[in-house]
Amino acid sequence: MVWQETPHTIPLIVTIVILVASAVYTWWRSFVAGARAVALLIVIGAIFILTYTVEVSSTDMPTKVFWDKVQFLSMTVVPLLWLSYTLQFTGHEKWVTRRNLLLLAIVPVILTFLAFTNEYHRLIWGRVVLSDENILFELEKTYNIGYTLFLVYSYVLILAGIFLLVRMLVHARLPYYQQNKTLLFAVFFPLAGITLYLLGVSPFLDIGADIYIIVVIISIVAWSFVQLWLGDVVYVALGTVVESIDDSVLVLDLQNRIVDANSSALHLIGFPMSEAGGQFIQQVWPHLFDFVEHVHYAEDTEREVTMDLEEEKHIYDVRISPLIDWRNRITGHVVVLRDISRRKQTEEKIKASLEEKEVLLKEIHHRVKNNLQIISSLLSLQSEYVKDTRCIESLEESRNRIRTMALVHEKLYQSENLASINLKEYVKSLVSGLVRSYRVNTDRITPKIKVEDIFLGVDTAIPCGLIINELVSNALKHAFPDRKGEITVTLHSFDDIIELIVSDNGIGIPDNIDFKAAETLGLHLVTILAEDQLEGEITLDKRKGTSFKITFKIPE
Repeated sequence: MVWQETPHTIPLIVTIVILVASAVYTWWRSFVAGARAVALLIVIGAIFILTYTVEVSSTDMPTKVFWDKVQFLSMTVVPLLWLSYTLQFTGHEKWVTRRNLLLLAIVPVILTFLAFTNEYHRLIWGRVVLSDENILFELEKTYNIGYTLFLVYSYVLILAGIFLLVRMLVHARLPYYQQNKTLLFAVFFPLAGITLYLLGVSPFLDIGADIYIIVVIISIVAWSFVQLWLGDVVYVALGTVVESIDDSVLVLDLQNRIVDANSSALHLIGFPMSEAGGQFIQQVWPHLFDFVEHVHYAEDTEREVTMDLEEEKHIYDVRISPLIDWRNRITGHVVVLRDISRRKQTEEKIKASLEEKEVLLKEIHHRVKNNLQIISSLLSLQSEYVKDTRCIESLEESRNRIRTMALVHEKLYQSENLASINLKEYVKSLVSGLVRSYRVNTDRITPKIKVEDIFLGVDTAIPCGLIINELVSNALKHAFPDRKGEITVTLHSFDDIIELIVSDNGIGIPDNIDFKAAETLGLHLVTILAEDQLEGEITLDKRKGTSFKITFKIPE
């Protein structure tokens, strides 16, 4: 094996080093669509140049033939990698499956096998001799049907990739347009060169057309990928950007560079797409970057952001959603900004109006309570001028009823929810007031409250309160003339029914008295309130003292 140094040896070795470094960098960026295909393409180019360097540096026939076969192997892989990358770049990643790649690799495998066994069948190359027309002693070859099959296979795959790029170029916006032009430029001139070479009109002088083709296409693609961020573009995002909507829509890559934007977003940024495309968001819109940089890109994020624009404060509802490809990898994110300044102003006005109404409603409850207390005080004063015991008792009963209604308004005034009242707190206060009003010794008569946290409106709470007032008052006055006992108020709900039970273990109501037809105002009032006001049912159990049960539906 004899070696010779040629004028191309050192430049080719430098090219190999640069390509290997580019391949390592590209593979490291494997999260970008098509990065690994580009890295392999660069490695194949480096291998091709290396084998070519070894071939032209050797002078004996067997060595040149062997390295020429290795070159052929690398050439068969380039079209497959090119198509794989263009499919991913143009958003057709679903076609880049292991099954499809294996099917496409059948032709390169067969051709490589035929190339390394060419001496036995001559299907790839026919006549192979050394040419001494220049100092490189290049191989002169004639081509047979196998090489024609390789050319057809290569042209089909390369042209398929070009078709995808051209179709994308027709509808592409910046920066897609610039990137498509770069890729088409990378493949057009080498393809034109190899076509001229095959037609016998070679523009190349002392070096084979193959090396020019590989060096040019690999160098341009590698430079484009590293410098022009080819592959960082999220093509799938094109379907997300809708020009007709009023919302501002931005598409960012994983490095927070602007990939695409609709006209509304560009108006906010203040730059045309030709200037904003490819720029980091912090360079053109620092206000938004302060929010974007802290986002967890694996999930939707929504927040209100206030910005000072054109000497006015604008409030935006900002939603950031990840862009996920078919392999469930995050390839970027979409930022949607909706100007909610007017809505916020309207909400503030509504809030202020509601606060005014709330204050007014509280004031109404407060005044109603005060007026009822004044009436109660007037009845108390009136009772001082009455000598009849029965009249005094009637006035006191009326005062208790008025206090029962006033207590509802007091609880509503104190509550944060002005629409309903907590019956548990209300009943406790009501029974305690009655015990004090009748000056009951709690060691002799013990009140027990078993009430759930049930909230009812004023129209239901007042009848309930009046019923409890009448039944507890009757028990305090009549149930325990000479004994100790308990008065129990139970209130709970099940499904849409409320059950109220007021019971005592006192002497009970005589069997000959029908409480619904009783002449006393208290029991008559209880019946009216239960059946007419609450639209419920009332029953009396006399087996163990007295137990009134009222059931009614929870108002809608």
